[in-house]
Amino acid sequence: MSEKKTSSIDRETVRETLDAVEEIRARYQIDALEDFLQSCRTFAEEKLLNIAILGRFKAGKSTFLNHLLGKPLLPVGVVPVTSVVTEIQFGARERAEIHYLDGRGESVSTDRIGEFVSEAQNPENVKGVESVRVELPSMERYRGIRFVDTPGLESVFEHNTDASLEWLPNVGLALVAVGVDPPLSQHDIELIRNLSRYTPNISLLLTKVDVLDPSEQVQVRDFVQKQLARYWNGSVPVFPYSVRPGFEELRAELREGLLSRVSGEAGEHRATILRHKIDSLLEECGEYLDVALKSAEIADSERAELREKILGQKESLEDARLALRLIVRHTTGVNRSNFEALLSKDEFPVRERLLAALEREFPSWTRSLSVATERFEEWLRLAATEEMSELSNKHRDEFVQPVRRVGRQLSQSLQDFRNRISERVLETLGVPLRTTEMELATKDPRSPDVRVGKIFDHNWEMLSPFAPMAILKGPLKRHFQRKVSDVVFMNLSRLTSQWEEVANTALLALEKEATRRLDNLVGTIERMIRSAAEEAPRIREDRNRLEALRARLTADPDEVPGRA
Repeated sequence: MSEKKTSSIDRETVRETLDAVEEIRARYQIDALEDFLQSCRTFAEEKLLNIAILGRFKAGKSTFLNHLLGKPLLPVGVVPVTSVVTEIQFGARERAEIHYLDGRGESVSTDRIGEFVSEAQNPENVKGVESVRVELPSMERYRGIRFVDTPGLESVFEHNTDASLEWLPNVGLALVAVGVDPPLSQHDIELIRNLSRYTPNISLLLTKVDVLDPSEQVQVRDFVQKQLARYWNGSVPVFPYSVRPGFEELRAELREGLLSRVSGEAGEHRATILRHKIDSLLEECGEYLDVALKSAEIADSERAELREKILGQKESLEDARLALRLIVRHTTGVNRSNFEALLSKDEFPVRERLLAALEREFPSWTRSLSVATERFEEWLRLAATEEMSELSNKHRDEFVQPVRRVGRQLSQSLQDFRNRISERVLETLGVPLRTTEMELATKDPRSPDVRVGKIFDHNWEMLSPFAPMAILKGPLKRHFQRKVSDVVFMNLSRLTSQWEEVANTALLALEKEATRRLDNLVGTIERMIRSAAEEAPRIREDRNRLEALRARLTADPDEVPGRA
């Protein structure tokens, strides 16, 4: 688990290695590596080392960071609190930058952070916040690192878990927070296993040890270390911790044994982690080539049988595509009725607001019929447009929620399909094949352009010379009132249709992308199965090239041929 090599990593070696993987990936169309490859490129350009605080909700992550920072920066509570990833680093002045999912940015004071990152003030992330970055002068002692507070895993709020898992590829050093009750779960083990793909530097923060007496603290620490040793040859360091008085020695142990050391050697740690990430990428790429090489060694007459063993019959692939299609079509089929039900609750209050406003405005329009109709139409068009726009913004998160949910469902269906393929490859060819499905990018759709068109279809002002207002004032007002009700109903229906079109367009785009990924994986496997014997030399050459890159990556710079 722990890789101790800390020599710097040559930037040219990194670039050449990633370019070589991209070349091989493109040659064999190994599309599953695209996101992982991009993650490595991004990390290679990063200047700071991310120390991510991860773990189950209520494990004490935010409390730990607040205590470390010496101020109540992050919201805490007795229920799941954090809903957005929060990054904290050194800055010349105290400030917070809000990054939204739609690409916008906003600077706010640090005392407003809770408005954007807490579940109470930003439930289910209705404000569409991607992340919050905080800069503090007090972080000067940790200049080389960035602390990252993540939403709790296994929360009742599914979006919290999604936000943390989607952030995993960015991790530098992982600090997994685990409460002493229970001290370690299978979910914690799985989290560490997933993290090990992205970083070799993983430590365990054993929180809330103040509820145990000294002998119980020793027992729990020993238990956790023994459990971790069952899964990994190298050790995962365990740091007991409490924010309460009397536990200063434990806090000093974490500070001196991990944080200060990492901060002082941030560059070396970044090199080690980058080396680990790229090595994992090379290994995964090599596994795909192993499948291709094994297939190339099989007689042509056996290829059809091999394909069926791994991919199943043609009908099973159609069933997989159909499953993706049904996920999307079920949601597109109910979106209109769901949106109508949502907006129907607003019909009465919107109508009452407009009727009350009409009561105030109407007396100023009674000079003539033409004035009344012109003023009414202009007023109602503007007022109704404003009401519809406010409703669109008010319910935006509910309108786009089906898109986000379907994105997660499609990603999980694709991963289930990939897992089945991996199992069959191992059973049939005897070689492992790691195929990790990155989350589908569910960029929230843009809100529709809400406008209310012409109110009247006839030129009522032409009757003006023959229509005395003294007589028509009452009937005209009642007509305007009926028109208000009609316009509200008509434009709520129009808003429903607009959001249905926006959401369904985004859903169909997700279906297309999910089907493309499935077909790309199937196509990749099929191309590898079709690898003829004459292709084996080229596959071996590429496989050896990957191994040479791995050897070069792990060698000291002075030992690399041709380098000083």
